Amino acid sequence: MNLHLRNSLAAALVAAGALAGVLAAGAAHAQAADAPVTIDVASATSPRVLGDVKAPVVLEEYASFTCPHCAHFEEAFLPQLKADFIDTGQVQLVFHDFPLDQLAFAAEMAARCLPPDRYTAAKGLIFKTQAQWEHADDPLKALQQTLRLGGMSDATFTACLSNKPLQDFITQSRLDASEKLGVDGTPTFFIKKGDAMVEKIDNLREYSQLSEALVKAGAKAPANPAPAPAPAAATPADQAATTPASTPAASAAAPAASTGPNTGLIVGGIIAALVVLGGIFMLTRRKK
Repeated sequence: MNLHLRNSLAAALVAAGALAGVLAAGAAHAQAADAPVTIDVASATSPRVLGDVKAPVVLEEYASFTCPHCAHFEEAFLPQLKADFIDTGQVQLVFHDFPLDQLAFAAEMAARCLPPDRYTAAKGLIFKTQAQWEHADDPLKALQQTLRLGGMSDATFTACLSNKPLQDFITQSRLDASEKLGVDGTPTFFIKKGDAMVEKIDNLREYSQLSEALVKAGAKAPANPAPAPAPAAATPADQAATTPASTPAASAAAPAASTGPNTGLIVGGIIAALVVLGGIFMLTRRKK
């Protein structure tokens, strides 16, 4: 990393840290009328794994909740992947946050505040309803309403989005993925046999790409594989959505509306912090 980029990242992180006071004040105000909510940071930042953690083949997924191709993988390919490889104990799927914009960042913070055993269902719900909450007049409020279906209270949602350690965890995870692993779009998959890298897939179009790579890594080919669903056609909008970041101005516009009398102040702090994080995202942007 050159000196200019390192200094710029450091400045952005310092600015984000300075906003912690705003977030804390907003959280205190928003929770004044509710019972205090404490976020278990250790639980929220623990690995999100689907399948047997002792499975010999590891499939690591880097995805964003506002990425349409990620939603397509979740709905079209994951059920078959689960039946062919995960449920048989051969493959474990590890999910990593790689938010493309500030709204995805908020969604990933919120999902991680649910207990780990409810994370997979919540992730599926968020992806399934992606078009509804992402394009709502008030996306953040729509996301909050979506997560109520996953069992998250409004007080927990508010407390979660103001949690600085969780915010820092996702920010650092994204930076590490970009700088150390070369992730520059979503979804990106790394297939490993134990700790040994077997293959990287960053342009998944067909399920066979994934299944063949998993077999190459040591998983057994399914005896009677189900027909793979046809991949979704990429539209110009989809292509734009798979770039690593959107501009701070465009990203900040999405969650701008108020979420109600008990969350208005905290949302203002969240938006301010996420705009700063948008600067970090732009600094690490690379086009494929």
